[in-house]
Amino acid sequence: MGDRIADWYHGLFHLVQVTIHDRWPDAGVSFSTCRSTFSFVNTGKPGDKLMTASPFFERGMHSTEWGRKTHHEPAPKTGVRAQLARGFHLTLGSLRVLATEPRLMALPFLALVFTGFVWLIVVLSVLALGLPPASPSSGFLYQEIFVAYLVTYFLSMYFMAAIIGAAAVRLQGQRPYVLDGIGAANASIFQILVWSFLAATVGALLRFTSIRSEAGGRFVSRVLGYGWPIATVFVLPTMVLEGVGPVKAFRRSRALLRERWGAHQSGVLGTGLVFLLLFAVGLVPFVWGIVGEPGSLTWPVAAVLYWLVLSALWSVVHGILVTTLYHYATDSEASFGFNWQALNHPWIR
Repeated sequence: MGDRIADWYHGLFHLVQVTIHDRWPDAGVSFSTCRSTFSFVNTGKPGDKLMTASPFFERGMHSTEWGRKTHHEPAPKTGVRAQLARGFHLTLGSLRVLATEPRLMALPFLALVFTGFVWLIVVLSVLALGLPPASPSSGFLYQEIFVAYLVTYFLSMYFMAAIIGAAAVRLQGQRPYVLDGIGAANASIFQILVWSFLAATVGALLRFTSIRSEAGGRFVSRVLGYGWPIATVFVLPTMVLEGVGPVKAFRRSRALLRERWGAHQSGVLGTGLVFLLLFAVGLVPFVWGIVGEPGSLTWPVAAVLYWLVLSALWSVVHGILVTTLYHYATDSEASFGFNWQALNHPWIR
């Protein structure tokens, strides 16, 4: 009887494999891949789960296990064009997610509003007390500028955590609202506060050391195993989604990087370089307004507005990609239609 059940089970599993192969002939679904394709998902009712195919399983996309490659997967290309292509793939994939959830754009715009209010107070103080160091209140102004810097850093971390929380809701197949992201950030607000202070002080010193000298950069990489931006990329997702403290989140971030992508990664996320190129486009109207039409502020103002909108857009794209990479590192599942090669090599060197 047990042998019959086993034979029936293997026959059914083989039938599922053949059906998937006929439906997605290019996906290259293997036995190990097929195991992770089906999972229990929550239907919205307590204790009620259904066995279903992953909602993120799409044509040409498959979930790889830790560093494992099937025989049909070609070696990744390391040229500049190939890396840029992966960067554009990650950027467009994140933008497609944003296109389905445009309300997420409210979060970075709220960050811009609060940040603008903070620095407006600083500007008014400078206008009232004079510009340091000539002002007799220079000490107070320097302290105010430093506090404004810390508050700005906290606001950027807080709203990025909100974007990550909302993206995690979308990752589960649900429609996130702005309040979902705010609630996720509020649940970890103390951890975010502590981490923003550490990142704005210790992190800034480490980054400054890396930029100032090549030896300093090697020292930071030797201590952390990575550059500061890469070493901390999963700190916010870990704090928001796992509810741990900043120190443990930092260790967890490094561990995920080492286990999924190996030691001593360098470079920037592909989306960062793509948006850097888009930011450079704004220099054209800005310079034209200053050199070509010195008396007109139309072009410089348009360029500044373009940069503000682009920075808000980058925040959401970055949050979506980081959440996707975190999910890929923890569950070995590609999602949102990203292909395995781009997720395995997300950095541009």
